[in-house]
Amino acid sequence: MLAHYSNEERLDMIAGVRKLYLDAMLRRFAQAPHTPGRKIYIDPALFDIPVPVGDRTTAVQDMSAALPGQVFAVEGNEVRLFMQWGVGLPAQHLDMDLSCRLVKPDGTHYECAYYSLTVAGAQHSGDIINIPDMVGTAEYVNLDIDALDREGVAYAVFTCNAYSSGNICPNLTVGWMDARYPMKVSDETGVAYDPSTVSHQIRITESNLAKGLVFGLLDVAARKVIWLEMPFEGQRVANLDYSYIEVLLRRLRSKPSLGEILALKADAQQAVRTDSPEDADISYTTPQQALAEIR
Repeated sequence: MLAHYSNEERLDMIAGVRKLYLDAMLRRFAQAPHTPGRKIYIDPALFDIPVPVGDRTTAVQDMSAALPGQVFAVEGNEVRLFMQWGVGLPAQHLDMDLSCRLVKPDGTHYECAYYSLTVAGAQHSGDIINIPDMVGTAEYVNLDIDALDREGVAYAVFTCNAYSSGNICPNLTVGWMDARYPMKVSDETGVAYDPSTVSHQIRITESNLAKGLVFGLLDVAARKVIWLEMPFEGQRVANLDYSYIEVLLRRLRSKPSLGEILALKADAQQAVRTDSPEDADISYTTPQQALAEIR
């Protein structure tokens, strides 16, 4: 039935739902027991994280949790995407692929993948189709942000796919790290890198997943990575329809942020916001802490 409404009318619907949600939260916070004058600190990063209303993650994050839409600043000029799989499994053919789609503002794009290892601003480590016994293996892609900017790239989309039969391997780990430090892949000893250089990673522990997963997007101009968890079907990044990512980003941006909801709570309960966590009676610095508070 939405097809019967104009785009402007549908945007009004979104704004109406958002207002309804905020009004309901304001009433709830005002009615809860509280102490007027309490000082609170809200980390600015929480204003970049959408409240996960109606969302269900497709990947179980048993390492360090992040919410879809959460923004991470990139340190330095290079970032390395990585994907590990096969730890604890016997040697076999198990072909997982890490890829990156590089999208320009006009929608044109090119890809860094197993079939295109070296492109402007990106270098793939190489295609691996077999895993060694028990130790697992990995692929990675190094991104040069300055080179991508010169090439006119707006976004770099991080994807992983199961090229072998079946879905994404349920012990797959994906993420990104500081590319200034080495990462080594050996058929005998597995994968080696400095864990302290990892910016974010998750381990996929659910087996009921699609053939592909978009797990992040680099905003080249802003030099920030947006964490995403968007499944898609297909054995290759070429099967990805970028329009779905645009829709997902618009949906995430239309949601209130964790910081916005905490600020709403502060206003409703007559709390005083402070710019310093040292001056606060309570500090909100992590998404998990913020979610627990607004629930």
